[in-house]
Amino acid sequence: MRCHPLAALVLRALALTLGALCVAGPAAAQPPVPSRGDEAERERAFVEAMRREDPAAADRFVALRDARAQALAELRKIESQYNAAGSGVQGVFVRSLLQARKKYAETSLALLDFFDARDREVVARYQDEIGKINAIIEERKKTRAEFEKLLTPER
Repeated sequence: MRCHPLAALVLRALALTLGALCVAGPAAAQPPVPSRGDEAERERAFVEAMRREDPAAADRFVALRDARAQALAELRKIESQYNAAGSGVQGVFVRSLLQARKKYAETSLALLDFFDARDREVVARYQDEIGKINAIIEERKKTRAEFEKLLTPER
């Protein structure tokens, strides 16, 4: 039985994913806390893979990730200043703290929007490939029916 190479790839990926989920069982419900090195390596691999597939998207991700990291660093700095200030002086930092929280939220949302858009594109590609696979299956059904007719004696 021959099938489209991309269809075979999609089916293999689906089978591997389902197999991994079945094997993992309940233990996968509590993922281990990744070390910073593991997390950095995973992110580096993610960016490299994205760069091979879509360099512009990879650049956009890196820019969004860096903006979010910068916003988080600024938020932590201002939170530290706010917490270190006495109760009488904390009011000086309230406006800066609110602005830093807003900036962090905005950059985090921009990153989430990027992931959502990218995932929607992936889903659309998979749906297209699934449609192609279903068309191949339907064609095989017709071929199968023709061969089965040959096996039944004519009356």
